Amino acid sequence: KSNVFLLGVVTILVVALLIGFESFIQISGNRRQAYQTASVVMDQVIGLIQNNEDRIESLTESLKEDFITRAKAIAYIVDRDPLKASSYVELKKIAELMLVDEIHLFDVGGSIYAGTEPRYYGFNFDSGEQMSFFKPMLQDKTLVMCQDVTPNTAEGKMMMYAICWNEDGTRMVQVGIAPVRLLKELRATSVSEIVDGIPSYSGTDILMADISTGEIIASTVGKLIGSSLYDAGIDISKHDLTLTESFSGNIGEINSYCTLTGYNDYVILITVDKKAVNTNVVRPLLMTLLYMIAAVLIIYLIIKRMTSQLIEEQKCANTDQMTGFFNRRAYERELDSYSDGSRENGFMYVSLDLNGLKATNDSLGHDAGDKLIKGAADCIEQCFGKYGRLYRTGGDEFAAIIFTDRTPEELRSDLLARTTEWSESNALKLSVSCGIVIGSEHENESVYEISKAADALMYEDKHRYYVSNGIDRRRRRNGDQRQTPASSKEEQG
Repeated sequence: KSNVFLLGVVTILVVALLIGFESFIQISGNRRQAYQTASVVMDQVIGLIQNNEDRIESLTESLKEDFITRAKAIAYIVDRDPLKASSYVELKKIAELMLVDEIHLFDVGGSIYAGTEPRYYGFNFDSGEQMSFFKPMLQDKTLVMCQDVTPNTAEGKMMMYAICWNEDGTRMVQVGIAPVRLLKELRATSVSEIVDGIPSYSGTDILMADISTGEIIASTVGKLIGSSLYDAGIDISKHDLTLTESFSGNIGEINSYCTLTGYNDYVILITVDKKAVNTNVVRPLLMTLLYMIAAVLIIYLIIKRMTSQLIEEQKCANTDQMTGFFNRRAYERELDSYSDGSRENGFMYVSLDLNGLKATNDSLGHDAGDKLIKGAADCIEQCFGKYGRLYRTGGDEFAAIIFTDRTPEELRSDLLARTTEWSESNALKLSVSCGIVIGSEHENESVYEISKAADALMYEDKHRYYVSNGIDRRRRRNGDQRQTPASSKEEQG
């Protein structure tokens, strides 16, 4: 009996040792798996933070370029009709047309003398820290500047301002835009939503804290938000946040495997509940595999969606919404690419301008004016679209860069026929002035000089139009509708 008892004891001890050894192996494997899982989650969090920071930076730069372009466009509009500079009502109309919230006109000394916000008149670059940002404009008239989202000097409201000099350097034009779209995007990329966007693993939690204060600003454990990592059981002063550390500890009331690191302005802590991860071997391995597949799919979908959004935003940023043509931003960016092409056979630069748009807007309203612009775009598309790229460079100004063996006379004749046909079909008079320059006839000139030559031909064509119709453009601008011959100098304006 004693031998049986001894054998039984030994057997129990051996089985216990085997079970203990197997449990040790299982727990060690589970611990490694827990740290691997935490590392995957950590990489996902860091990756999403970096992707969103890059996206925010890209979005901000895109908006800045767009706002500067709007400021330049408004400067051009006011230069062409100086009376608008002194009219609060006209500037309001321009602001609505250009989709900006504020327009301010600064004199050469840096003081606001006109604009859509009379209560800001008299403010200057010395009025506050926000406005002093633009002081370099006084030293260099070639500068264009756009400010980040900042509380403005007068009211402290969040605005983004862009500013440029006008063509002859007599005034600065500033636009202000309440950055609704930017703030919406920034909100969508907040750290709490980054945490919410990470796939959840059984027993795994994510905490993100401010690296300077230790305050938890996002967590999958909602009750911890607003408290500190120290309250949760982590003293960050005892950890090297430049490294990624793994250790065991009690987070709140849960005994966990922990992975901790610092990234930019954040402390990131991934915790895995020991009880959950050590339930068995098979289920955690299978669940981790499934979650990893789900995480890859979700990250793929997020990246795909972000890429699609960026492509769509880039397309919108370069396209004129009314006509579907490329806008002035795209025109200015792409013009350099045609420098070599201007030497190729068939290269032509076409400058176009709609005639009588203001008269139509004044007499028939802006809906009729918009119809004329769309009609002109349709005719230009039919005439030039198959030969190259079309741009709307201003309200009623267009440009085309084409490659064709057709002659300028044939193209002008085609355009005239199409505008005449459109006029007869729509009971509105559509007329487009046109200047066409063949690149091969200006071999020693840059594409910019070729564009100026085309502009000059277009203005000559516009002069002939107004002379043939007995219209004095100077009197029209002053509100006098009497038909008298116009001088060529007046036509150039």
